Amino acid sequence: MSIPDFLEFGSKLTNLEKTRNFNVFGDYSLDPFRKLIDSHGWRDRKKERLRISVVGTNGKGSVSHFLAGSFSNLGNKTGLYTSPHLFDPKERIRLSPNFDPVNEEDLKEISNILFTESNAEELSFLSWFEWFTLGSFVLFEKKDITVQVYEAGLGGRLDATKLSEPDILVVCAIGEDHKAVLGNTKEAILKEKLGIVSERTKIVFALEPEPSLLKILKEFCSEKNLELFLFPSLPEGRSYLDHNQEYVKFIVQNLQRNIYRGLSSLEKAGQANSKPLVLPPGRLEIVSNSPMIVFDPAHNPDAIRVTLASLSSAFPGKRFSILAGFLPDKEGESMAEKLLDYTKIQKSNLYFLDSKEFKLPQGFESHAISREQVQETLQSLGSEEEGTLVLGSFRLYSYIKT
Repeated sequence: MSIPDFLEFGSKLTNLEKTRNFNVFGDYSLDPFRKLIDSHGWRDRKKERLRISVVGTNGKGSVSHFLAGSFSNLGNKTGLYTSPHLFDPKERIRLSPNFDPVNEEDLKEISNILFTESNAEELSFLSWFEWFTLGSFVLFEKKDITVQVYEAGLGGRLDATKLSEPDILVVCAIGEDHKAVLGNTKEAILKEKLGIVSERTKIVFALEPEPSLLKILKEFCSEKNLELFLFPSLPEGRSYLDHNQEYVKFIVQNLQRNIYRGLSSLEKAGQANSKPLVLPPGRLEIVSNSPMIVFDPAHNPDAIRVTLASLSSAFPGKRFSILAGFLPDKEGESMAEKLLDYTKIQKSNLYFLDSKEFKLPQGFESHAISREQVQETLQSLGSEEEGTLVLGSFRLYSYIKT
């Protein structure tokens, strides 16, 4: 009997990222997924491991990439699991030292393990996200990966990556997104994200939030007997990528000084400061120099504000037009108003995608373009003085980088 292809089998599973039907979380439980993987030992630690969960509304992707790069620079075999992807789902699972997307050979190895020890019938109830999370668990242990970095997909308490049972929790900026699932306030959202901790968790790192959130964070850590380390939140006028790199340096140095002295490679943590970190793909990424096109996935009001400020910091004196696309479940009108204010000050152009996939913000009909007009619009905006910022969704990346 042939072994099913990992990606092909996954494509038949329920994919909430495509359907956007997050209402199913009202009845969702991790118990079936937990029961399955524990019955096969698929998340067991075969040796000493450092597992890190990264949660937050904004910035968790870049922080996850920087963390993985830092530990790899120290000589650790490091695995990185992130979501969503830009082009190819294989981007979600990466291994040091180069962190290229997982290759076909490794995917075959995952399938061989899963379908030798189980079968399609037993695995068919999994969601697409659970399937990829399971794949990362199995591959990281098979490859003897010492440091494993897991970016949460949605929330924390009910996120499949919770079953990694993290030793360390890293909290990034908290904002309002996925409110129908996580709660209508930042306070409720933070509590959901903190729910990713396990009995193994010993320490929490966090960007220092506003007072109401800080109170929740401190009370939670006190109740769970977790040590809390705070790093200053992003100051006005600084690129979020620069700030997140400093946040990661702070995390690695404090782990070395205070926690995991038993992990020999962490004793060299100071060396991480002298080695450059590769910037994560799709974050303030220059995808074209002529004409200049910059991409960022900012898709909620807080992220829009931070990205616009970071753009000014990264490209001082450069004027930018904006092309945005918002999925139907996002706060399109609120974000559109922020972008309109920016382009009025810049005296630049503003466009919104109107298509089956992207919803045009109400009241912005005069700014609408179709998918077929994207490339023509981008080419028409290029000049020495002006670039174009494309933002609003990870899905836009494939529209502009073909």
